[in-house]
Amino acid sequence: MADSRSPALLDEDGNLFGLVNVVDALAVLLVIAVVVAGAALVLQPEPEPPDPNTTNVTLDLGTQPSYIVSEITEGDTYSPSGNSQLTITDVHLTPQGNQTRVILRATLQGPPDGDSLTYANAPPRLGRPLTIATSRYEVDGQIRAVGGDNIFTQEDTTVVLRDTMATAEARDVTPGDEIRLSGRTVATIEDVAAYTTENSTEQTVFVEAELDTHRQQSDRRFGGTQMRRGQTVTLPAEDYTFDGRIEKVDSGLQPTTTDVLLETTVDAETAGRIAAGDVTTVAGYEAAEVRTVTTYATQNPDRKRVLVGLSLATLENAGRQQFGSAAVQRGNNITISTESYALSGTIERVGALEPRGTLTNRTVTLRMTDMRADMADAIEPGMTETSGGETIARVSRVNTEPSVIITTGDNGTVNVADHPYLRDITITTELRVRESTSGVQFKGESLQQGSTVVINLGTITIEATVVSVGL
Repeated sequence: MADSRSPALLDEDGNLFGLVNVVDALAVLLVIAVVVAGAALVLQPEPEPPDPNTTNVTLDLGTQPSYIVSEITEGDTYSPSGNSQLTITDVHLTPQGNQTRVILRATLQGPPDGDSLTYANAPPRLGRPLTIATSRYEVDGQIRAVGGDNIFTQEDTTVVLRDTMATAEARDVTPGDEIRLSGRTVATIEDVAAYTTENSTEQTVFVEAELDTHRQQSDRRFGGTQMRRGQTVTLPAEDYTFDGRIEKVDSGLQPTTTDVLLETTVDAETAGRIAAGDVTTVAGYEAAEVRTVTTYATQNPDRKRVLVGLSLATLENAGRQQFGSAAVQRGNNITISTESYALSGTIERVGALEPRGTLTNRTVTLRMTDMRADMADAIEPGMTETSGGETIARVSRVNTEPSVIITTGDNGTVNVADHPYLRDITITTELRVRESTSGVQFKGESLQQGSTVVINLGTITIEATVVSVGL
């Protein structure tokens, strides 16, 4: 039995312990529970944001002026937004025109986006333009590659370049020249070869250069130029600019010496200057040496035909010899120049300094018709033509007779008479010829019955027809 003095749990009015209404108590408890739950939610620490993703990109800034290039440095950073950041990790410079092309490796940092990331609200796609703005400069570029290391795969690439330069500039191209951009050496001239051209104000220059290239995918590039034959590379040195066409990659100049026989026709004064031992020096480079000289008369006494044996300083290219821009082969033209003369001629032989055949003397009978009497009388036995101090033609006998004229009489008769002042001449000569399997040659021309020869006898030059070739 309950103690009559203790109050009931609920009285007849529904008050708890006679003090608080049950409904009101439940409402108060509900409010307290909501407050406690809200406080717990508010006081709970915020979740940590996910770690940012990073990737490396190649960024091509194109050409930039030198004052911008000098400011771009590894370690420079740029944050386009609070959760994205770009850091320059490597700088590659190459000359292009009168400016410098800048290609960067950079690390991008941003919120994860699957296997990639979001940088400045977009993924780093190929071709996407990006801006880098620091307190010192602002530049724009395009993404050329995504992924890989944070530095370029750089390597030195040896190439052979060819350019046609002004003669004054060509002299300045020297082995050891360095091409420097903003304090960085991007190329070095290792070797040089220079050649005369038909234009006396220009020279063909070959250089062996070592370029600071980088890998983009499987290609080696010098700036935006792929390292392959036919591409053009600009090397601005301190005293000259070399705009070279790539002739070879991964190989340098391969100098060698090639003997050739050159044929040309020059004025008599120039012919007299050509001598064995003459050296062609182009921009300090010895390009050719005269080894043999043979001079022949032509129908014009002021012009001489010369055969010049030359030792050429050639370059080997794909198994062939090259002299300047010309391949060394029969029929091609080359040009040499010394201090006192210039020669442009056709290659007659390769690998030899003399014409084909064995030198010997032959008795050759010549004939000329309808010559004036005074001209005929000027030809006498003992007259000679010489070349290089050697006799190449000697007149041993001369037979002169009047030329024949045929007239028709009034009665239709045909009469044969001597011409009053024209003469026919038969000349017996000893000619210095070359005999080979292809026949007999005099002055490099085929000597046979009916052919024509020209002989300079000092006071007279004759052109005569071959009647016979003896022993």
